[in-house]
Amino acid sequence: MTGQQSTRDLIALMLEAGALQFGSFTLKSGRISPYFFNSARFRTGEQLERLGEHYARAIAAQAPGATIVFGPAYKGIPLCVAAAMALGRLVGRPVGYLFDRKEEKTHGDQGRFVGESPAPGDRLVLVDDVITDGGTKLDMARLLRGAFAAPIDLLVIAFNRMEQGPAGQDAVAGFTRETGIPVTALLTLADLEAELAAADAGKLAGIAREFLPKLREYRGRYGLPAAADR
Repeated sequence: MTGQQSTRDLIALMLEAGALQFGSFTLKSGRISPYFFNSARFRTGEQLERLGEHYARAIAAQAPGATIVFGPAYKGIPLCVAAAMALGRLVGRPVGYLFDRKEEKTHGDQGRFVGESPAPGDRLVLVDDVITDGGTKLDMARLLRGAFAAPIDLLVIAFNRMEQGPAGQDAVAGFTRETGIPVTALLTLADLEAELAAADAGKLAGIAREFLPKLREYRGRYGLPAAADR
């Protein structure tokens, strides 16, 4: 599958699941956005399987030594399971999954983590839906590094809004600066705009007619001035 076809398939999946929506959405920052992404909308096993395949291809391409996929509670739990299953099929070897509990369990199966605990020789990849201000991802990296010696090779997010924070900062670049962990996105706002601009028929063309100018206006106002596509 070519990169362009993979991007188109991913956008189609996001639209099908309702994870990518267009309209008028008030964000936590107070900004009014013409689109919204919510990974919790992937609600069926079939949709999560397809999404996991997109994560797996990104991981195999950029962190081929990964042996365990970690996702933070709660939205990251189905993402890490789906990605680990798909990655195992793709690379032909077992791949573990790991997620955290919001609170450490003190009875029965005690501890903060559920899944495959990293052992010597393991390498972690993190998966999540988006980065907003980067704070929760930094906490996630600190938590894992405090608990395990396994290196963290990559963070894969589903969607990069390519948007500056209130102080003009790039949360994605800031995460990498702080942790040394590279970040890649399955889809960026630039990818989405390019596909909408190229659409000449069907559902995407209808969305483009109504919302592409609004996306460009929003990105011109809040987008990172020199944001990379990935």
